[in-house]
Amino acid sequence: MKHSFCLAIDESLSLVQPTLEMAQELFEVVDSDRDHLRRFLDFVDSSTSFEPQEQYIKMKLEGYIKGTDRLFIIAFDQKIIGCIDLHFIDTTNKKAEIGYWLHSSQTNKGFMTKVVNKVCAIAFEDMGLNKLSIRADAENNPSNAVAIKNGFSFVGTDKSEFLMYGEFRDLNKYSLLKADFN
Repeated sequence: MKHSFCLAIDESLSLVQPTLEMAQELFEVVDSDRDHLRRFLDFVDSSTSFEPQEQYIKMKLEGYIKGTDRLFIIAFDQKIIGCIDLHFIDTTNKKAEIGYWLHSSQTNKGFMTKVVNKVCAIAFEDMGLNKLSIRADAENNPSNAVAIKNGFSFVGTDKSEFLMYGEFRDLNKYSLLKADFN
């Protein structure tokens, strides 16, 4: 990633523009942390090689062209540690949803709080959006905490919203308006 386009968040943490060449490293990050990631992410079991990651990056890049998605690779000291994206971008209603994940070796360091804050700034200040939402598994305490630390308001819990690995999961929904950002 030495010559990737990066947006620095601090001296070691950055958002990186994804490229197809990152699929192998992204797969290795997922593969090295399956137990942690699988608990709340449904794509982990189907990610058995770099190809699904490559397809994911292609899909997100196509979404970027269409204006429906924006993916960022999260890097620490030039190494991939996770992803964050804006999806369901609705330019008519000026809103989007944020999704994110982080390798377990990098949790509890405040990284995701900083990353979400930077993506909110991009969405509100550069993209002209007015509302952002985060949906977090009700049992994913760290993800729920990130939303709250970034000023998102708890909207409610959607019961049995998501079927994952044969079990219905409850999702907490949070929202943040541009007027309430920072």
